[in-house]
Amino acid sequence: MTDLEDILARAWTRVEGCRVVAIAGMDGLLIERHPNPSDEPAVYTGPQTEALEHLVADLTTLFGVTAGAMSTELGAPIAELIALGDNGGYYARRIDAELFCLLVAGAGAELENVRREAEALARELSVAFA
Repeated sequence: MTDLEDILARAWTRVEGCRVVAIAGMDGLLIERHPNPSDEPAVYTGPQTEALEHLVADLTTLFGVTAGAMSTELGAPIAELIALGDNGGYYARRIDAELFCLLVAGAGAELENVRREAEALARELSVAFA
């Protein structure tokens, strides 16, 4: 495992109900994820590759859309996006201008824990990519 894979694996274990942790670029491309369905099919419950890639592209679009008036009103770029549904949710947090991390969690996950871990993950990844 690379350092990046280790960082994502640690974050995945710290969030109960976490289905996948990923890092992506603001260009809409998935960089890395944990767990990877091809490496650990028995434990992988997250979106399949194509669905996760579409999710990353959608989040990139949302970060771009919110860069306008919302960010202007807040005085800074939007740092996090949260989407919740009956079966769980998505939490995306900017790492820097070029990267964001994503946690996909099941319905039983505690949102505050997901948010806290994503913030810690973003800090750790910003150091790793410095």
